[in-house]
Amino acid sequence: MSLDRVFQALIGLFHDIGKFRQRALWRQERQPHEEQGADWVAWRLAPRLTFLPPEDRSRLVAAIRDHHGSPYDRDARALIVADRLASGERVSREEEEPGDPSREPLRALLAALRLPERPPLSDGWAWGFGTVPLPGGMADRSQWEALFPQPVASLAPDYPGLWAAFEAALEALHPAVWETPEAALTALMALLRRFAWCVPAAAYRDEPDVSLYDHLRMTAALTVCIGEFPEEALRRFEEETRRGKFPDEPVALLIGGDLSGIQRFLYAISSAGAAKSLRGRSAYLSLLADAAVEFLLRELELPPTQVVYRSGGHFYLLAPLSARDRLSELTDRVDEILIQAHGGDLAIALDAVTLMGRDFHLREGRLPERWAELSARLGSRKARRFRRAMARYHERLFGPFGGGGLRRRCDVCHAEEETGGPFPRPVEVREEEGVAKCTLCRSFEELGDDIARRSDFLILRFVPKAGGGRFTYRTVLAGLGVEFRLCDRQGLRKLFQPGDRVIRLHDGDLSPVDDIPIHDFRDLPAFTPMDRDGTIVELQQMAESARGTPAWACLRMDVDHLGRLFRFGLGARYSLSRVATLSHLIALFFEGYLRVLCREVDPEARHLYLIYSGGDDLLLVGSWDRVLEAAFRIREDFRRFAAGNPSLTLSGGISMHREKFPLYQAAAEAGDHLEGAKGFRHADGHEKDAFGFFGVPMPWEEAEWMKGWAEQLADLIRPEAPDGPRLARGFVHRLMSIASLLEEEIRLGGSTHLRPEDLRRMVGFHRARWHLVYALARQPRAAHPILERFQQELLAEGGRRLRWLHPLARWVEWMIRG
Repeated sequence: MSLDRVFQALIGLFHDIGKFRQRALWRQERQPHEEQGADWVAWRLAPRLTFLPPEDRSRLVAAIRDHHGSPYDRDARALIVADRLASGERVSREEEEPGDPSREPLRALLAALRLPERPPLSDGWAWGFGTVPLPGGMADRSQWEALFPQPVASLAPDYPGLWAAFEAALEALHPAVWETPEAALTALMALLRRFAWCVPAAAYRDEPDVSLYDHLRMTAALTVCIGEFPEEALRRFEEETRRGKFPDEPVALLIGGDLSGIQRFLYAISSAGAAKSLRGRSAYLSLLADAAVEFLLRELELPPTQVVYRSGGHFYLLAPLSARDRLSELTDRVDEILIQAHGGDLAIALDAVTLMGRDFHLREGRLPERWAELSARLGSRKARRFRRAMARYHERLFGPFGGGGLRRRCDVCHAEEETGGPFPRPVEVREEEGVAKCTLCRSFEELGDDIARRSDFLILRFVPKAGGGRFTYRTVLAGLGVEFRLCDRQGLRKLFQPGDRVIRLHDGDLSPVDDIPIHDFRDLPAFTPMDRDGTIVELQQMAESARGTPAWACLRMDVDHLGRLFRFGLGARYSLSRVATLSHLIALFFEGYLRVLCREVDPEARHLYLIYSGGDDLLLVGSWDRVLEAAFRIREDFRRFAAGNPSLTLSGGISMHREKFPLYQAAAEAGDHLEGAKGFRHADGHEKDAFGFFGVPMPWEEAEWMKGWAEQLADLIRPEAPDGPRLARGFVHRLMSIASLLEEEIRLGGSTHLRPEDLRRMVGFHRARWHLVYALARQPRAAHPILERFQQELLAEGGRRLRWLHPLARWVEWMIRG
């Protein structure tokens, strides 16, 4: 990576740092933010950037001081153009009174999203964030609550405290961080992410809904792209954007990557040791996407500022236009690695669209269309994956597969043993297990074990492509030029080598550990149930520890209409920075907060197993009662995370299993129930926002109603107090019989062709209601007050809740068994 690109990234990252300092020192200093930023960079940052020549450090300060002026420096002009393009994200404030930057919190952008068919949140702009550093996954709820929007009137931003913490964290960085541009940029971006995520990019004349962190990194990314413009084009862009005209000429490439084959890779394994293998498989997919990003950055010689988003197997990069010349070659290299490793089961689709200057204009721009175009291109790539590589790797992709005969097969993934070729994959049976496993599946188990036991740090190391050796997940990552090692503090001391990039997990503190530099932080979306002997709890064990019926459950959830929300939800406020802000916030919920929620639902860490959570979806397994509780908590907390915005909802589907059952089938069933929930239409016409439970899609509000009554009825059948009201177990079976009558009535009522026997049944129409009233009245008198309320709620509004009687009765049955 050239020092020119490093310089361009730095001036973009810190051009508006003065806004952060200005908010903190508002009562002491009223200097313009560019003066405050330039002075601070000159005093505190530039002296540390020893990889830059002294003259470039002076240019850095000058570019920041003059980024609203008319500088002669070429890179400073590139910054001005980038800032103007990125500043298309600012929306004029509706109220007449100008903002006070020292008192203005960052507004909650999630609260302001709106789908055309959904009502707006009446007070969408009245929600904001507190000023606290980003917490890690090990933080308690009180720290994570700052990420949940609060009424703006209740917030008192503490920018002085936040700025002081930022400066202290900068001082605490290990000196080795400043030795290379890549290490320094990584650490500086991590600091800005932690402390500037909740600082508005603008407040005077603009609605403060974009974080300073996202504005800085998008400006930096655009500066790197514009920095390669010819002199004449750069001058023309600067002049035209000064007049508010965004030229309809190419500016940058938006590169997208999408990992496909995830479902088959995760779930097409046997139940033999599935729990041990699945967590590692899920983590491997995340590491594989990360490795692809690092591969592209390194091959295209780009700084880390160019990553717009990476999560859930998806990633987007901003690259200079010249990167298109190498994209086909790099795609072929990634295809080759994955074909040899996985035979076509996994693929990474790569493509790009050209962004024009005009695309960034709020009123005239076409960024939503560009994102949609890239999404369509990636979809087409996924449908035709490996097309260019088919001739070269025809046998690897299309067979014949395996040699048959006496070759052993892996009992987990069913792969046949391979003793030759570029990736030898022997299958071994260990005496203590009695299960045949290939080296790849064993490596996934080791990775899952590392996550459960040694996930304090993640070491990223760049390695030469190596061949030979047994086939493990590390073999594939090494093909992309990287190695990842999970470790605890002791392991860090043993494994660290100069040049490694060290990422602290679940904690944003970047101060050194045992004199080892820390460069970055992240949350690993993992929650692993551990037995007392230190092994991962198997599904059958989790089933046996459940309430009532000994069973386990599989839950799948994802955000509704996410593609439409990103394309249409912002309306006239659509911009690259807002897309980055939205992506960052949603990833924080799924990758960071869910670990906190699981810890609260399962404080013993023995009943829940968070297999996958990233991007906008999740897979959770565990004791059926804890998984159900987690589903309701996730939905409620996501609703709060979006400030109750009716346009931002979740759907979920759950499958429950009483005995040994293949995990891949359970996941498929949960997926079917999720799809049923996404096909649910509410009374007001809106779709999704539902829960598939016992195969029945229902609104979350009705599921909550069922949950409350399931608890009450179960308590009546198995009361804790010996002298309290009590119902017989047969009461549940009576409810099920009545529910069957109701379902028959609904079927007959909707039929247009009735047979004679159907007509005879219709004579007793509504008999189910009579049976219900009679059955409730015959219960013990002490239970009548509760049951009368139950009857009233069931029969209210024409009996609309009667349709939920069958799943409710089944729920109670599951709770009282055992």
